[in-house]
Amino acid sequence: MHTAFIRVKVDPAAADRAAFAMLALVEPTLAEPGCVTYEFYRDHDDPSLFLCFEHWQSRQALDDHGSTPHVTAFLTEFGPVIERWESNHASALT
Repeated sequence: MHTAFIRVKVDPAAADRAAFAMLALVEPTLAEPGCVTYEFYRDHDDPSLFLCFEHWQSRQALDDHGSTPHVTAFLTEFGPVIERWESNHASALT
């Protein structure tokens, strides 16, 4: 299992549009091969900060996700208003 923790900070003027677009990513992403969990959260103190928690069967499945049409469209539209993108990748301790 591969887990990704993503923090995305957008221009506050675009935060509501970005939130709507992030929600639209969930259904097609969950239908992708290898996707186990894909969830977005919005920070209470900073509504322009979003957190995404993703669980994939493999790192390859996650990497493939990055080139899907829905992710490409999201990044094309919102790339200019993303102020910060941080990602951490982890595996469960066993």
